[in-house]
Amino acid sequence: MSASLTLIVLRCSDLGASLRFYERLGLSFAEEKHGEGPVHYAARAGHVLLELYPAGRRAGTVRLQLSLPSAQYLTLEEAKSPSSSSTEFVLEDPDKNQIEVCRTTRGERELVVSPRGSAASDHPFELWLEFEHWISPPDEDPTDGFFNMLIGLPDGTKYAVNVWTYAMLESARREAAQQGESLFGRYLEAPDLFVERMDRSLLEAVVADMIASGRLRDSWRVASEFEAS
Repeated sequence: MSASLTLIVLRCSDLGASLRFYERLGLSFAEEKHGEGPVHYAARAGHVLLELYPAGRRAGTVRLQLSLPSAQYLTLEEAKSPSSSSTEFVLEDPDKNQIEVCRTTRGERELVVSPRGSAASDHPFELWLEFEHWISPPDEDPTDGFFNMLIGLPDGTKYAVNVWTYAMLESARREAAQQGESLFGRYLEAPDLFVERMDRSLLEAVVADMIASGRLRDSWRVASEFEAS
């Protein structure tokens, strides 16, 4: 298993401008604040969490989080002798960007770049599904996961949708309870759409039905280059 990128923190000189910029790219942000830390914004981009922070004294720097297999984590030359029970430490690259190194504690999906063809239906559209662009672990359950999908219509309109399976709701609640987040799992921020499973045939039918019934939401629409400018 190779290293997986799990977190990017951008420190923004104009937080509002950066938030609007990335929202135009189709990301949906939630406002967050941890203890006495600053208000910031977080969005999922596939399996990577993107966080926008006010720059403060670290203007122009980026914080990344890499998840490494245990063997690679323990032999990393730059590591400051982490204890065997430690699961993370922070390094700085030559440009003073912070690299938070974590030990992988469960199966991670390895992303690949090979594309797949688009869907065909009575309501023409193209469908990009994120789960078709990663290498799944052998024990992956297609009924328990989350992913992004991109719907393209013939007129050039595109919709970006964050999707969870039904089982993912319980998995997310359980994980939040274990990690003490969202009042220990007493609430969760909903995705755009719930489906039964990660399956192209099902999702083609879902999208065709939503187009036919006029249920593609304006909030999912990706701003065109003209609108963004």
